Amino acid sequence: MAKRISSKERKDLKHPDEFVSFWTHAAERANKLATEYRRAILAGSTALLTVIVGVVIFSNISERRATTASDALARVGRIATGELRPEGTPAANPDGTPLPDDGLPHFKTDKERAEAALKELDAFIAMSGNPLRTEGKLQRGPLLLSLGRAPEAVSAYQEILSGRVDDRLRFLADEGLGYALEAKGDLPGAQAAFEKLSSDAAAFGNTGFYKDRAAFHKARIAEVRGNAEDAKKLYREVLDKNPTTSLRDEITNRLAVLETK
Repeated sequence: MAKRISSKERKDLKHPDEFVSFWTHAAERANKLATEYRRAILAGSTALLTVIVGVVIFSNISERRATTASDALARVGRIATGELRPEGTPAANPDGTPLPDDGLPHFKTDKERAEAALKELDAFIAMSGNPLRTEGKLQRGPLLLSLGRAPEAVSAYQEILSGRVDDRLRFLADEGLGYALEAKGDLPGAQAAFEKLSSDAAAFGNTGFYKDRAAFHKARIAEVRGNAEDAKKLYREVLDKNPTTSLRDEITNRLAVLETK
């Protein structure tokens, strides 16, 4: 298991917010192609991904290589979340000053932007000696889903899981596989993928590493399948067993909706 990183090492990690922003916004674009209930779930991996990148970087590779790789991966994130400039967008601000040049390409549509980010990400993954290749592969999933390419997202996550990966990354990959299978319409497969999260979380002993998410997905799939009573019971169990869960607001909202049906 990767070691705990110091406060200095965390400070040295460049652009941590870019990883957060990338994961969140890529997830949101994926949800536009699916249903509302999936948005908050995908976005829930945001903070976790940031921590994982930091842990892997500073426990396994040199700072110089870490900086180079993290900067390159952060650039992908900035492209994926860059400001859209549709046809007819003024070439200058209202006051006549030129639009800011952030050194990144800008696109007219979400689709063009996602395709460009995916192309940049694939080039990043193909880099020789890339120490963050697995992290890059993990970030392909949300982009593929945002483009409506669920089967490819399934294959991408399965490829990650077929190799040796850090336990925390494995948790993310299993969760991502569940999302992708769900988007593909394979609910039994999605449920099986989400059920693996319990054993993934168990690898961290009593640390409570995302055990609430494993239980939450069980309740959510019951809701998706139309088993409202089972879903309500399972949601309440998540709250009872995990009183400080970050999913509390999401679960409360879902319970409120289910109670009106």
